[in-house]
This record gives sequence, C-alpha cells and structure tokens, in this order.
Amino acid sequence: MDRERVKVTLDPETASPYLILSKDCKTVRLGDGHQNLPNTPKRFTGSPSVLGSQGFTAGRHYWELEVGDGDSWAVGVAVESVQRKDPLTMAMRKIWARRLDWDGQYTALHVAPASLALKEGPRRIRVHVDYEAGQVTFYNAETMTQILQFKASFTEKVFPYFWLWSQETSIQLCA
Repeated sequence: MDRERVKVTLDPETASPYLILSKDCKTVRLGDGHQNLPNTPKRFTGSPSVLGSQGFTAGRHYWELEVGDGDSWAVGVAVESVQRKDPLTMAMRKIWARRLDWDGQYTALHVAPASLALKEGPRRIRVHVDYEAGQVTFYNAETMTQILQFKASFTEKVFPYFWLWSQETSIQLCA
C-alpha cells in the first residue's frame, strides 16, 4: 500500500495562546506574549504546542514541513488524548517527535528525551506515519535519508504535532 501524502493544516482550536498561526494555517511562530483565546478542552495551555487539523486512525500517511533557522522546535505526532493543560514533560509519553533544543542538540522526544547524534539537521523534514505498523519515521526531505524512527502501538487517533519555543524560528507546512 502506498503512503498517502496529506495536506496538513494547523488546527487553531488546539493552538497555544503563545503561538501565532498564519491566516492559511500553514505556518506557526511564537508570539510576543499570551493571546486572549478561549481555554477550551482542545487547546494547549501547558506548552506552546499545536496539532494538525486532520488526524488518522488507519493507513500510511506523510507530510513535509520546513523549520526556520532558529532552535527550540519539535515536530512529530501526538495521540488525541495528549495532555494539553500540563507542561510538555507531562505530555511526552503521548508524543513522538524530533526536537532541536536551545543548546543545538537534536533529541528524540518520547517518554524521556534521547540525544540524537546529528550535528546539522535538515531544514525540510518529511514525517511518515504507518498506523497499523506503529511506526513514525522522520526523513531529510531533500535526500530522503532516514533521520529517526519510533515504534509505537496506536490505539487512538494520531495527529501531526508541532512545538515551538523560540521567536527566531517558525514551522511552515509544505503544500
């Protein structure tokens, strides 16, 4: 079965009040402060996170994104029941992501962050999800070199996940 390329947009209803989404919901950046947004059950308030608007309960899917020049970002997937009102450390067991920390270190973000031996990472990243196989795989989208793979067993809907903690960078979804 082929992987289906999905057009991912950011879900404004889940976006942290600290994040600014573009009008087309394709780009996210960290704002200057806290926006006055309704604190609904779907909204992240414990960490500067946002989910994609489309989730998956089956199949093989992928999407691409570009990260800006800054650090302190993470991209990957999260399950629907991810903790949204708690700090990121409380939510990590329901997140499978690749993060660039403020110290320039890449980490695999799940349960406990694990350091990745990457000196320089690609700016364009492809995220693959194989729901049935329970795999989340990250590729350098320019060379299709695999960067990281997680094994998981999904029992609920999986969403694209984005985290940002630097005003120097942005995350842009590719069409």
